[in-house]
Amino acid sequence: MQRVRCEFSLLDEIETGSRATAQTRCARYSSAMRIMAIALVAALAACSSPSSSKVSTEEAKNLLIDRNWLDRMPETERDRLHVYRFVPNMGGGVFQDRTLYKGQFELFNFEATGDEIRFSLPETKTKVISAYKIEEVSGPEPFDLRLTIFDDPRGPKTYFGIRSETDPHGRLLEHRLRAAR
Repeated sequence: MQRVRCEFSLLDEIETGSRATAQTRCARYSSAMRIMAIALVAALAACSSPSSSKVSTEEAKNLLIDRNWLDRMPETERDRLHVYRFVPNMGGGVFQDRTLYKGQFELFNFEATGDEIRFSLPETKTKVISAYKIEEVSGPEPFDLRLTIFDDPRGPKTYFGIRSETDPHGRLLEHRLRAAR
């Protein structure tokens, strides 16, 4: 539609003898429309994404440990969810693919720095090195942390956690899941 308007304007101005004026108007109109489109896209992106701020690499290393990282909070007892727990004092971590009452788990070994996790999956003898980041976020409720594992060896790459939770034995997850239904 933008091009049609410029062509009509160009034809009108050519008929009156001022082609340079017509080309200038078309160029200005096209530039203005591009700027408006870019501004609209930027405004929509800013409004639609929740605010987040990346934590420092040292803090990320500490926040990763002894916390339940869920891809979602289940709404019913049959909703499927994925859970990571990184528990070095128990010798590694666990990935769960589960519902509230039933699921599968996989144990793994890991080493974490502030920006990288080295996974060792004994069952498949697979080793994966993945960058990760932890951000402070405002939801979805009740979460205030987001973990992104860029090359996740299992499940989705985005998980959510709760800063105030430090649960070295994993008992709080079961309690929270039962309370949520």
